[in-house]
Amino acid sequence: MSTFEGIIKEIPGISVDRFDGKNLNSTAFFLSHCHSDHMSGLNTVSFQNKLITDNLTLYVSSVSAEILKRLYPEIQKNVQTLPVEQCSVVKVHNEWHVSVTCIPAGHCPGSVMFLFETNHGSRILYTGDFRINTEDITKFKCFYDKFNEVKPVDKIYLDTTFFSPLYSSLPKRQDSLDELCKLILNWTTLDPANCVKLDLRAKYGYEYAFKEIFAKCKMPVHVDQEKFNFYSLIPEMDECVTTNGNETQIHNCKFIQKDVCVFCNKDKLRIIRLSAFRWHGDDFTRGISEVDSEGVFYVCYSTHASYQEGRALINFLRPKDIHVCVKEPNNPDGNVAMEILIKKELDRVNRIEKKKVESTNKLFSIEQIGWGEPRKRSRKNEDSGGVLDSPPR
Repeated sequence: MSTFEGIIKEIPGISVDRFDGKNLNSTAFFLSHCHSDHMSGLNTVSFQNKLITDNLTLYVSSVSAEILKRLYPEIQKNVQTLPVEQCSVVKVHNEWHVSVTCIPAGHCPGSVMFLFETNHGSRILYTGDFRINTEDITKFKCFYDKFNEVKPVDKIYLDTTFFSPLYSSLPKRQDSLDELCKLILNWTTLDPANCVKLDLRAKYGYEYAFKEIFAKCKMPVHVDQEKFNFYSLIPEMDECVTTNGNETQIHNCKFIQKDVCVFCNKDKLRIIRLSAFRWHGDDFTRGISEVDSEGVFYVCYSTHASYQEGRALINFLRPKDIHVCVKEPNNPDGNVAMEILIKKELDRVNRIEKKKVESTNKLFSIEQIGWGEPRKRSRKNEDSGGVLDSPPR
């Protein structure tokens, strides 16, 4: 769960994923995706009145825009869509503009990262919640300059949900969803009276899972009215959820763990839980699902980056600084350990960057390319014809 307070210190006047408290002093707002821990204050009268009265803008992806306009029609004129992987110029205040690029974050439908670039030379990446394969991180063109070099990044505001060696690697989301659907079908096809209870950790955030279940199991997921109201706002979720328990054998209508849907027979019930925390430190030699002594099935599933995926992003962009966006409120020792890991990563990538710069300076020093005062050379050097004495080409 995000603990980010919303303020991008390097860019005064903007707030991201937080819309209360000191964020009400901002003049431009950004929302990475429509999950509740990233929307604090967005539904309040004070924030909405500020948007309308001061004619300010909330910038989002196209999917998030559709959700917000249905949830809060009163601010729909203040919600503006940003194109994906295209640079847009946003007005922060009268004297200052900032360019921003939305990058698909892979967390949920409509989730994006924001790459901010200012006319003062700052470049900031806010990841929001993200899950991107390590091999895909290098494919986004917005991370490169016109010379096809990776742009220097000053700071990353990083999703650190699983930034720990305990979660070094996590199965690809599609592999987890394939396993989930297999467990569902193996049970529901045995007997039409068999039911599945999806015992999920959070109320929202399972859009990809419900979509895959509907596609492969040919049944919607039974949810309560509150969940249905939210998921029905997402165009991609059409037909994936229902409030009619008679329509399906798959249920996520009860949030309390011990409760069972009235449409289910307890003796014909399979409980499946999606979790990544259970697999900490595991190399998955036992697979990506397991069943406990009480007959409850678990599937390793994550929409947040693993430790390796987080490190891959850091290693690729080599930022000067990192801000931790997910801290555990009741685990101060764990938070300190994470800060130490972050510092080690920064030290490592900065050493690499320093060596890169030193190497470049050796190849193209002022003395070597003929700028400045001429230097005395021995006859041996004059006759050598070495490449370093030639102009760059």
